[in-house]
Amino acid sequence: MGKLQDKIAIVTGATSGIGEGVVESYLKEGAKVVFCGRRLEKGKELEAKYAQMGYESSFVQADMTVDADIERLIEFTVKKYGKIDVLVNNAGVLKTFAIEDMDIKSDLDQVLNLNLRSYFVATKLAVPHMGKNGNLINVASIGGLGGSPHMSTYGATKAGVISLTKSMSKELGPKGIRVNAICPGTIFSEMMPREGEFTQQTLPLIPLGRGGEPSEIGTVAVFLASDDSSYVTGNAIIVDGGMTA
Repeated sequence: MGKLQDKIAIVTGATSGIGEGVVESYLKEGAKVVFCGRRLEKGKELEAKYAQMGYESSFVQADMTVDADIERLIEFTVKKYGKIDVLVNNAGVLKTFAIEDMDIKSDLDQVLNLNLRSYFVATKLAVPHMGKNGNLINVASIGGLGGSPHMSTYGATKAGVISLTKSMSKELGPKGIRVNAICPGTIFSEMMPREGEFTQQTLPLIPLGRGGEPSEIGTVAVFLASDDSSYVTGNAIIVDGGMTA
């Protein structure tokens, strides 16, 4: 039996990168996973792939900046399984720009709405369907731990995710729901391609001498959703190869 055997998990922003890595890690540990993203063709392709591997997953097309889509995601899961054991808030976007060049709608609003507001909305809607031993896992970033030029909006949202995590851990702890965050560093993905300029700039700063793989975030997400972390809540776990040590 896997560490997440028969647990019902939702993973947002999961058609690539970290989200995809978390879904695969959860399925391998026995969870039933509902995952979402905006790209229908890619989502259905992954759903079929997981089915061929013998896993149970469902893809729901959803834009996490649209409240109605988040509601539909939660409703689909509850209708199919009757409960939610784990919610992984992962959907996000990385944009870099000088503050004077920032566009209010396409830059500020998009980053705030996807990286932070959607976490609030999904949490509000999922919690009523979580019993004792429920788990909320928020994907933040080491970008939320300090400042970087041209990353003020991204960093502010990720710092907000960490603050949300800590506050929710105290609010939901009495209900038996644990809340933790993961702060990835350089993780290879569409958002952070291996040969990308930003990625290459960060690699010399990493003591382990390499970037991380989405599966290495997946293993941490498994730990946080499993009984192995039954006394762990309110934490922001850094997974960055030692970059911020």
